[in-house]
Amino acid sequence: MDDTTLIGRAAEIDHLSRWLESAPGEPRVMVVTGGRGTGKSALLAAAVRFAHRANRHHVVEVIGDAGALLSVARRLLLQLHRHLDGLPPSIGEPALAVLGLGSPAAAPGPDEVLSVVRATVASVAATTPLLLVADDAHRLDDRLLALLTRVASTAPVAVLAATRLPSSAVLSAYPTLPLPALNDADAAELLDRRHRAVSARSRAAILHRSRGNPAALVELADPTGPLLHEYGAAIERLPAATRTLLHYAAATAQPADPALLAAAADVIDTDVWAAAERADLVIRTSDGIAFTHPLAAEAAYRDAPIHVRRRAHADLAAALTAHPERQAVHLAVAGPGSGEAVAARLEAAAKVFRGRGELFEATAAMQDAAERSPAPRDAVRRLAQAVADARDLRDTAWVTELHARVRTSTDDPDVLARTARPAATAMLEAGRNHEAYGIVVAALRAGATASPLAVTQLTMIAVAIAWLSCDDDHRAQLATVLPTVEALPHSAVAVLVREILEPATHPGRQLCDTLSAPPPAVVPDPADRHQAAVSGMIAWFEDRCRLAAGLLHAALGNDLTGRGLTSGLGTLPALVNALTDTGDWDQAARYAGPGSPGGTPAMEMSLASLRAQLHALRGENDLAVSLARQTWKHLDVTGNRAAHVRLLRACALAALDNGDHEEGYRYLRSMFDLGGRPLHPHLSARSVAELVLAAVRCDRLAEARTIVDQVRLGAGAEPSARMSVLLHLSEALLSDDVSAEAHFRQATEDPAGPEWLYEHAFAHLHYGIWLRRHRSTRDARCTLTYAADIFDRIGALGLAGVARREVSVGAPLAGGRRGMTLTTQEWQVAELAAQGLANKAIADQLLISARTVATHLSRVYQKTGISGRYQLETVIAMRSATARPR
Repeated sequence: MDDTTLIGRAAEIDHLSRWLESAPGEPRVMVVTGGRGTGKSALLAAAVRFAHRANRHHVVEVIGDAGALLSVARRLLLQLHRHLDGLPPSIGEPALAVLGLGSPAAAPGPDEVLSVVRATVASVAATTPLLLVADDAHRLDDRLLALLTRVASTAPVAVLAATRLPSSAVLSAYPTLPLPALNDADAAELLDRRHRAVSARSRAAILHRSRGNPAALVELADPTGPLLHEYGAAIERLPAATRTLLHYAAATAQPADPALLAAAADVIDTDVWAAAERADLVIRTSDGIAFTHPLAAEAAYRDAPIHVRRRAHADLAAALTAHPERQAVHLAVAGPGSGEAVAARLEAAAKVFRGRGELFEATAAMQDAAERSPAPRDAVRRLAQAVADARDLRDTAWVTELHARVRTSTDDPDVLARTARPAATAMLEAGRNHEAYGIVVAALRAGATASPLAVTQLTMIAVAIAWLSCDDDHRAQLATVLPTVEALPHSAVAVLVREILEPATHPGRQLCDTLSAPPPAVVPDPADRHQAAVSGMIAWFEDRCRLAAGLLHAALGNDLTGRGLTSGLGTLPALVNALTDTGDWDQAARYAGPGSPGGTPAMEMSLASLRAQLHALRGENDLAVSLARQTWKHLDVTGNRAAHVRLLRACALAALDNGDHEEGYRYLRSMFDLGGRPLHPHLSARSVAELVLAAVRCDRLAEARTIVDQVRLGAGAEPSARMSVLLHLSEALLSDDVSAEAHFRQATEDPAGPEWLYEHAFAHLHYGIWLRRHRSTRDARCTLTYAADIFDRIGALGLAGVARREVSVGAPLAGGRRGMTLTTQEWQVAELAAQGLANKAIADQLLISARTVATHLSRVYQKTGISGRYQLETVIAMRSATARPR
């Protein structure tokens, strides 16, 4: 079976698999429902294959056949033939007789056949669990269907039926698994995998007309399919007047008023639709006459010769005087040819369609208008608008085709720049970042443009791509446009470009000092929104996260897609990043949720990576890892290193929280190249302290030192306050001596630290652990409690628990045969070692390195006067008599 038949049905397959995996002896019924061509048979076939592989049922397939009770019963019994010999004669012999294999006898009646089927199925099921798979169950005799479901309620029989809606009354009481239309992405995947040779315009039309029906997707591209033939045969049997009205209804391509269709076709008989309704070709809706299936409409249109179709369009145009946009389309089909009058009408129609959100119709009308334009300049202008409409339709293939036509039709830099923006945005939204960058660079190199805004828009797209990909070639090409951008009136754009090219110089720091976040109300002016978005991203790059959150929130307003901004697609992810950094995780989760209105593959990848990171920060480890793995399956890592790095961090935090320090380190180490340079200059660098902590626990100090040095180099001579905190914390974690405290104090006492609540609490947690183990228990308690309170407030419950456990451990312990003092951690190490744990196991349990464990054991031996682990039990036994200082 072609594997494309099950595209978009993963959830339904999983549902049926779990249903089949339940106890084979449990009686049950499941009904798969859906319209014609939705894939019910393919889904049942997949269930049968699963059942055969599991080898837990004997599968009996029953195909619906109207009015053929005896033949269906025979096919059912034939599949049980090998079991009949083991049945009592009172059951086996009647079954053989129905099959015509027993003694000659009179033909059995329906009641006798049903009785034989019931007895045979129940008897076989007593020793062999049965799965009865009934396709086209709506065509089965209701008496047989009722018998099978009754048997399933009393014997170890499972019935899996597929039926159209409305289904048989017999099945209405049982659980259903509906098959809805495919979503846009799955429909496009199915069509592309079955028919790659279809042109982009035809592909868009098929996707639009099929309404997500799998059979329609396949047969509209290849009109030799069985369902289209079946509808065509049904139409041929109709009266001539009915067929004529169907031709006109199909030409409208949408539900239509039956009176308007009758007037256009000059058909007087008002009852002419009845025959088409009885044939299940059309239904009456509140909007008028509508076809029951896309292939019914296609068959009706194909049933008419070309001259009849053109006459239908001309007649419909004459009747649609109240709808000039539809009238223009019908006139264009009725009278093919060029002319400015026709092109202008189509352009006006496209504007109406665009305003109603009918983007397929708008794009098609604009392309038709361009093709009928006698003046090349008008043709290119209209093609450029068609590119924008196809972008809004999110049809990347159509965008590509139309954009290529613009590039071959003109060398005007202004037109090329204006067209490049929607084309590149479409590629960026589809996750095809390298192609998007190529479009932008080609437009910028086409020559000087008279529009500073166009240059700004293209530059912003290039910035977004270069930040996502961190590709050196992208950065190099971005540098070539910097002089042009610096000459623009919008100086903030040039600053943003420099943030990508030379982040260590902090080009936006001075600008941030002059900014303040606007009020939370929506900023109405598009220019102000653009400026707020650019400034907000600069603020986030410069680690001014509260300022960034305010600016980005104001820039987006109620338009979370960011489509209205010339700043590209990075605004919403940047806002989620800023909210996460400031500890507003609930708000960040709302903006990054699966229901966010991004809706494009690139946005979904970015938001999914942000959600995975939030899950990990909150200690929801299974959710974080599951989402990360699912997202990686669809992620172009080289085109979106930003999302890749977030997913690495999510998996690392989950592993560390689960106690797997080696795994956590492996993920964090992957955020840096072989030489220790951050894969992403902002996202990787901000995880440096987490990497160092994992490295300490895995004894990877040399590698960690190299990475810290590279991060410090990337942070510049004057790092941001945030990076200063993280670098001091990293140095403290790498230090084994008293110098660590100085770095801890600088990491925890920076007055700007509370702006990044998670990192602020993280620094206090590890300073508190250090204090408890090396110096002051009282100070440790205060520091750890402070960290726990922050973690509780932002929702990092796992780390809050770590901090509170450290508080509860207690004060340093005294004692020792020589009157020397053992610290709390030395006692902990001694107790665990006395239990037989190896140094690495002790290190994992106490969140320290194996080398530190060895150091503590050496000090225990020295202070207590023992010579090895075998004597530790004696020391522990003496502990109850040992005084403990406060």
